[in-house]
Amino acid sequence: MKAAVIHETGGPEVLRLEDVEDPRPGDGEVLIRVHAAGINPVDWKQRSGGDLDFPAILGYEASGTVERSRTDRFAEGDEVFGRVASGAYAELATATADGVAYKPEAVSHEEASTIQVSAQTAWQSLLDVAGLRGGQTALIAGAAGGVGHFAVQFAKHAGARTIATGSTGNRDFVLGLGADQYVDYTREHVADAVSGVDVALDTVGGETPRSLLGAVRGGGILLGIAGGLPEEEARARGVRTSPSRRNANPDQLARIADLVSSGEVRVEIAEVLPLTEVARAHELSEAGHVRGKLVLAVAD
Repeated sequence: MKAAVIHETGGPEVLRLEDVEDPRPGDGEVLIRVHAAGINPVDWKQRSGGDLDFPAILGYEASGTVERSRTDRFAEGDEVFGRVASGAYAELATATADGVAYKPEAVSHEEASTIQVSAQTAWQSLLDVAGLRGGQTALIAGAAGGVGHFAVQFAKHAGARTIATGSTGNRDFVLGLGADQYVDYTREHVADAVSGVDVALDTVGGETPRSLLGAVRGGGILLGIAGGLPEEEARARGVRTSPSRRNANPDQLARIADLVSSGEVRVEIAEVLPLTEVARAHELSEAGHVRGKLVLAVAD
């Protein structure tokens, strides 16, 4: 099969398209013909300095067709999506039966390939960890990004008042996702514009978590997907902190896919690139400011 392989850590140039042996599914696994694979920051972070066994194939989320099954849950020909074990940047990938779910017909492979990492991170952070519920207020930083644009929609789905932050150019897009209020971080400080938030989710990293802290009420929670949470300062303010969470949950994958299928949740795909342009996909992702998700088209 063809796969994007790295033999050492480094820049996007270390990603090379090569012919490699097909992976073999073990007991309780499926072999998937990959149609689309999602690009995530964790991918290029691993590429640039992760602890990997080389040669390595990157990528955690994919959507495709079952080519071979060694589990009773799926049969050859089933269309599935979710977490893959052997690397998503490849024509074939293995996955455990509890890591994937059936893809609804109304959801494209490109859309489905974004759910396992970005959508599930947003869902589990807001609803499972923070316990966000109707009547509360959620603050989403980086609301136009891969995790952020799902988080805005899930907060609204939970019945929460939703405040989003982003740059000037993403205002209309994020408000179109259902956000009740938009804070342009290039023009004002979040804590000056917002207060009394129950749940704040940072998807940006750097100094952003600290900038959100003043907007969270005592007893509220600040979550982050990129680290750097100001734990001591938060504790002094009576604010809880927690990193994001993403555990394999096929029932949850299916539930999110149903929301996409029904049109209640929108998947924003910034660009679909062929596997041959995986290095460019990493360059775009690493540069930041991607609206929604980048996706690799692996097979027709």
